[in-house]
Amino acid sequence: VEAIPTFLEKLQVIQCMDVAEQSLTALEMLSKKHHKSILHAKGVPACLMYLDFFSMSAQVKALTVTANSCQGLQAEEFVLVQEAIPIISSRLKSDDKKSVDLACQALSRLADSYKLDKERLAEIGKPEVLENLQELLQKPTVSPNTFTTCLHILVILTSNTPTTSLRLLKQDMGGTLKKLLVVPAFPENLPSSSKSLNQGLDADMVELIPRSPQE
Repeated sequence: VEAIPTFLEKLQVIQCMDVAEQSLTALEMLSKKHHKSILHAKGVPACLMYLDFFSMSAQVKALTVTANSCQGLQAEEFVLVQEAIPIISSRLKSDDKKSVDLACQALSRLADSYKLDKERLAEIGKPEVLENLQELLQKPTVSPNTFTTCLHILVILTSNTPTTSLRLLKQDMGGTLKKLLVVPAFPENLPSSSKSLNQGLDADMVELIPRSPQE
């Protein structure tokens, strides 16, 4: 645990890429039990600072550390992850399936941590985050688990923040859900994840349909 600041420093002032990626490997292992220590050492923004410059395997490790550090957050800990939300959200558009899964897991843990905090939920559910989540629902390669997690995030965000519901209305979330709920006769373009999910998800989708404030 005492070595965490040293590992994080190697990520912020990169002199050797191999050393930086070895630091990520160590942080990934430490994050399983010591994620709070990494969080409080400002480890989330440090791990994501030069994310695009790392190899794909190192990017996955950085996102694993991030997802582990986003669980069970307290109100005062939000500032330690806030600036990382746009970067996490951007990985939802990655071509790497594992990166997408981890980014979605991180956002889900953030939403769960602040599900009763309207102000922080509004910060999590910024327009670009909502757009990326909506696109992910329609992605043919999304895994069933991540598809469900994506729905879970959106349900939490819309259940507690009316402004988020209005944004989704403007983004035609109703149309997106209709496409996912109504299976066509020849569903070649339907995401494989939505084909494999049970009909129990219909209730989640219905709950997610944005309502106007009058409703």
